[in-house]
Amino acid sequence: MSVALRTDGTICGHEADDERTERERKIRKAKRAARSELSISKGDWYKHGYANSDICSTKGLVDRIPRVHWKDLTPQEFVDRFERPRIPVVITGLADDWPASAAWTVERLRRTYGDHKFKVGSDDDGYAVRLRFAWYLDYAADPDHGGRDDSPLYIFDGTFADREGSKGMRRDYEVPEYFREDLFHLVGEKRRPPYRWLVMGPARSGSGLHIDPLATSAWNTLLSGHKRWALFPPGTPRCHVLPREQGVEREAVSWFTKVYPRTQQPDWPTARVVDLVQGPGETVFVPGGWWHAVLNLDDTIAVTQNYVSSANFERVWKHTVKGRPKMSRKWLSALERARPDLAALAHDITARGEVECDTGSSSSSSSSSSSSSSSSSSSSSGSDSEGGGRGRGRGRGSGGSGGGAQGGGDGGEEGQGGQRDAKKRGREGEGGRGAGAGSGSGVGEGARGR
Repeated sequence: MSVALRTDGTICGHEADDERTERERKIRKAKRAARSELSISKGDWYKHGYANSDICSTKGLVDRIPRVHWKDLTPQEFVDRFERPRIPVVITGLADDWPASAAWTVERLRRTYGDHKFKVGSDDDGYAVRLRFAWYLDYAADPDHGGRDDSPLYIFDGTFADREGSKGMRRDYEVPEYFREDLFHLVGEKRRPPYRWLVMGPARSGSGLHIDPLATSAWNTLLSGHKRWALFPPGTPRCHVLPREQGVEREAVSWFTKVYPRTQQPDWPTARVVDLVQGPGETVFVPGGWWHAVLNLDDTIAVTQNYVSSANFERVWKHTVKGRPKMSRKWLSALERARPDLAALAHDITARGEVECDTGSSSSSSSSSSSSSSSSSSSSSGSDSEGGGRGRGRGRGSGGSGGGAQGGGDGGEEGQGGQRDAKKRGREGEGGRGAGAGSGSGVGEGARGR
């Protein structure tokens, strides 16, 4: 914070006062843009009093997701045991040697990226709402803002690895070996849907329930803090897990408060929720088609990516042909050169007229940060994978408003169509992805896939 020195050596606080005033103005502006339906002056941001509730308590929660250390899991075993049968898993130890594990403390990040603006939401037209990182940290720690807000602003930034000022963060971590086959890279970085996010937020932020877009799978590595996930298997009816009714908002905290308790009742009519509490250093794999919501239990920092591999290519192709027809043609052309075996499969699927997949929902984002208010995804800041995100905008172009933002991010969710039009006007479009959250009955290998 800048200050001035008087001639007698004492500090003049005028510049400090000006900075505080400007910071408060920018924070309020960001909140109004990201959640225009909430009035700051009327106290809408904290009207439910979730900050004084036990929503972040994990008492009685039974974590049933299998955990495997990377040294005990070869890439082929991962494909056979988890990826192909679509079973969620937590892989431990992957981030032990990442520079980010040591360097991404709040203090160091503030010193390095304090002046950089990260995405903390989306406005009503789907454009990114950005805030200086130093001011975001102040917001999150402020008892009158992040410390009190029901669902605090959430960094779910899908362009952090490309923008000047933050792209150096990409050197601080590596994509784990299990997820390096990423077939969407064949269409090029500028044409492919958003796929990677920096996800950061305080307690009660998170990604609302969603399915990641285009049936992609996701991974989410948590570097600090704790996340609560709730997951439902592919095919779970949307009407039960994401009811469109008064009082159920798109925010993660609202879903965990209003809908999650119903999943614990004896008469719950559909698949049991699968619970998970993710800790520092753990990587969550979310297979395509799984509903997931994520709630941050304390201050968290994570990275997340969506991807397409040979194992989930068929489902992703079906969704891409329908949701991104123009991109699917360019993708097919690239596959014919690089992966003729998959190109032949794609031709066969298209010839049979199979252009949909049983994900249980028409869309959504991984972490969070992207889907419309009536869609299945949402990040508290506007996505999963987070593993998310919530996209409130009206994404223009092919793709529409899709799922996470992390989430985030995801997954987080992505309003992938609107991004292209927005960039033509020098602004960033929606792009987020949701993370997942889960509770309930166990998940094992084989028939009980996640």
